Amino acid sequence: MDLPQKPVRWTLLGSLAGRRAGENLVLGPPQRRSVLAALLVRSGSPVTLAEFIDVLWGQQPPENAANVVHRHIGELRRLLEPGLKRRATGQWLLPSAEGYRLRTEPGCLDLQEFRSLVHQARATTASPGPLDLWVQALSLWTAPVVRGITPQAAQHPMFTGLQREYAAALAEAADAALQTGAPEAVVAPLQVAVRSDPLDEPLQARLILCLAAAGRQSEALDNYRSVRSVLADELGIDPGAELKEAHRRVLSGLPLHMPPASVSVPPAQLPPAPEPFTGRRAEVARLVAEVDGAAAVPGAGRTLVIGAIGGMAGVGKTALALHLAHRLSDRFPDGQLYADLRGFDPSRPPLSPQDVLRGFLCGLGVMPQHMPRDPDGQTALYRSVLAGRRVLVVLDNALDSDQVRPLLPGTSDSLVLVTSRNKLLGLVANEGARPVDLGVLDEAEARALLADRVGSARTAAEPEAVREITALCGRLPLALAIVAARLATHRGFTMAAVAQHMRETGPLSGFVGPDSALDIRNVFSWSCQKLSPAAARLFRLLALRPGPDITAPAAAALADRTVTATGRSLAELSQTHLVIEHVPGRFALHDLLQAYALELVEAETSEQEQQAVLRRVLDHYLLLARAAAAVVDPEATSESTVFPHAESALGWFSSERGVLTEAIRRAAEAGLHEHAWRLGYALGGFYELSGLFHEWASVQRMAFDSAQRLADHRAHAHAHRRLGRVTSLLHGYEEAQRHLERARDLYAELDLPLDLAHAHRTLAWVMAKGGRPQEAVDQAEQALVLYRSHGETIMAGRCLYAIAWFLVLLDRSEEAVLHAQSALECFDESTEPMNVARTLDTLAFAHAHLGQYGLAVGYEQRSVELFRSCRALYNEGCALSRLGDVHSVAGDAEAARRSWQASLAIMIELDPPWANALRTKLNRRDSSAPGPHTETAETAQAHALLSLHGVMPPHGRLDRELRQ
Repeated sequence: MDLPQKPVRWTLLGSLAGRRAGENLVLGPPQRRSVLAALLVRSGSPVTLAEFIDVLWGQQPPENAANVVHRHIGELRRLLEPGLKRRATGQWLLPSAEGYRLRTEPGCLDLQEFRSLVHQARATTASPGPLDLWVQALSLWTAPVVRGITPQAAQHPMFTGLQREYAAALAEAADAALQTGAPEAVVAPLQVAVRSDPLDEPLQARLILCLAAAGRQSEALDNYRSVRSVLADELGIDPGAELKEAHRRVLSGLPLHMPPASVSVPPAQLPPAPEPFTGRRAEVARLVAEVDGAAAVPGAGRTLVIGAIGGMAGVGKTALALHLAHRLSDRFPDGQLYADLRGFDPSRPPLSPQDVLRGFLCGLGVMPQHMPRDPDGQTALYRSVLAGRRVLVVLDNALDSDQVRPLLPGTSDSLVLVTSRNKLLGLVANEGARPVDLGVLDEAEARALLADRVGSARTAAEPEAVREITALCGRLPLALAIVAARLATHRGFTMAAVAQHMRETGPLSGFVGPDSALDIRNVFSWSCQKLSPAAARLFRLLALRPGPDITAPAAAALADRTVTATGRSLAELSQTHLVIEHVPGRFALHDLLQAYALELVEAETSEQEQQAVLRRVLDHYLLLARAAAAVVDPEATSESTVFPHAESALGWFSSERGVLTEAIRRAAEAGLHEHAWRLGYALGGFYELSGLFHEWASVQRMAFDSAQRLADHRAHAHAHRRLGRVTSLLHGYEEAQRHLERARDLYAELDLPLDLAHAHRTLAWVMAKGGRPQEAVDQAEQALVLYRSHGETIMAGRCLYAIAWFLVLLDRSEEAVLHAQSALECFDESTEPMNVARTLDTLAFAHAHLGQYGLAVGYEQRSVELFRSCRALYNEGCALSRLGDVHSVAGDAEAARRSWQASLAIMIELDPPWANALRTKLNRRDSSAPGPHTETAETAQAHALLSLHGVMPPHGRLDRELRQ
């Protein structure tokens, strides 16, 4: 086992070198040294492959550049850990997702020591303590730094930035020396620095003051004349204000212990905090916790915390960022920087990172003439100035990650808050930003915002109007703020009157004002202006979608484009928060954005085109609904290649349920009645399995009305049959019989034998539940003949178990068992689990009435399992209820209670009358009264209801035992 290697003591601030156990390491050729230097400059943070290549070759790398870098990395790893096996992770030079990083021990890198001392000096107020710290820090430098790397690398901003970092520290050290009356301590390093860069006016000014303060006035004046001559000869300019001020002080005998007038004051650029600020407690707590967590990590170079605050226009991103910034500002004593990046400004282009950097550098005390002209150099200087400082940076209204990235500090204990209408995925993925995706306010926060701005007395006096206003505003902070401003400036307006005006004039009319920033249409339009033409068109067309949300395939049908192209447009809309991907693959619009998109599409799209758009998306939903019905609906005659099994089809119906019901309504309103009735028909099998009978009835009545408007008798017949079926499930047996008899007659007229069989079979169940079991048998036998004559084995099996059920109701349970067993032979459980489950349920029903409770329990338990596997919730609830009945008469009261309670949990939502009957049975069993139970009118009604459902027959042994 290899022992851990001892740490290396690294030096950068002079010759690049490394010593281990008293011996110098052989670092290799200049190119390899350059790679090592880049790793050391980053002080433990990763260096990417692209950055290595840029350091070594700039804009002209060779074709094998990546291989060369990897070869140097390999050699450095072997240098640091000679016994390291190939592909082993190692202890010092570590790979990461971003590139490579070099781990250094505390006290083993002079650059880290320098930055630590500078940080301590800046944080210390005692005198003369800070000067000692400054002198220690300066003593670590020997110009030029990083000697031994390639000339190409030496000019890279990563290394030139070190010299600027040193110059900034030296200037602060000189100021400390002047204030403490010890100028000689910094004269020598100042002289070395200005020889290297004679045009550095801030350092020249400090050298003049320090020389004069040390009693070397003549030398100070000579130095001024020399630098004035250099400026004139090389740049053709006069000395700047700072240098002139130093010269004036020396000549006039003014105090020399004061630093130059332009000494930097920590920037405080934050705009005022938003007042009042309402809500967002979770988001504030989360980001404060992130900052606290970073602050708890010991050592320099702690992880930079970047909060990427995103959300739709008007959701309050800037307000949250500024509220947080002001709350946390005291934790960042070295200053607060702010910039509006104008990413979505309607009248001005976005700011370039270079424009922002120049402003930031000025705020940090860097003279304009000392700012590099190239963007990389500006970024390097910015990060060098911030090295070791605690600064808070707010970058508001960013366009994208590329605009933000050059403005991030390097390895510093800083916080950056970024706001954008775009999702800054690049910052999250590459810089580890913490995404904060703002949604609208919750109801309580929305009410609180209004109360804060118009007064709690007014909102308390009109709670209903407040609820309506928050709903009409979609709980969007900007919309609420606009309405609140209107109420605050019109004290005579009641909230009810404002709500009524908003309701009557349209969703967006209440948000119009003289200030473009307070006009919701303008604010939304700024986001739309940045979209590609395809995404902008899709945004408009999404207003025409039926239902609350949409998938990419449906949106492709809406836009008449490919799914791939539409997916790209949806991603663009999601990126700008114009749509919300509230669950994976499903996209929705905020209510106000929906209203805005609808205004746009109505203004820019003809009625004929809007009708064509609706027809396309209805075609899409009808195609898939019929494909799903082919798997789910046992009466379907076609096969589906879209949905491989019932579970996938039921999943699709469940996901699209709200969309499909709205699609039927929209189709009917638009006169597209063929789409309306066919969609309603396709939903029948799903609704029956799910037990959502009341919703099914509402949907089916819309579909029925549309069918009646067509000159299509088959559509009429199908609509009658579906409506008859759902009406019977809601106990409307007389209405159900009328619809089913009309469907039967139409099918007979149209010579549609299989549909006629379906009508007979459905009518049979209605008659059974209406207390006419013999007529039910007659209808089912007519259906059975038709099914068998057409080779419909599955449907024949369904008729057989229906006849078996009706025979139990006629107290002919032995015959019922034979019919049910014949039915079971028609089905293969692997392909027909629902029909097997129904047959087993029937067998349990028959055996229970024969007193064979053990068999009944076994069959019923298996039917419950199969119903559950098929997601047939209503059938599962029915079977659980009957299982409880059997357990009860078999004397297992506890098992009966468990089954009834499980059934009640299902039926309470799906079938309230059945749920009431279950409660009656549970309450009856809970009664502590001894002796036979006397049946009340409520109990009798419950038994009647259960009999109607076929839970128990109106006579027979099981019924008698349950009543005892």
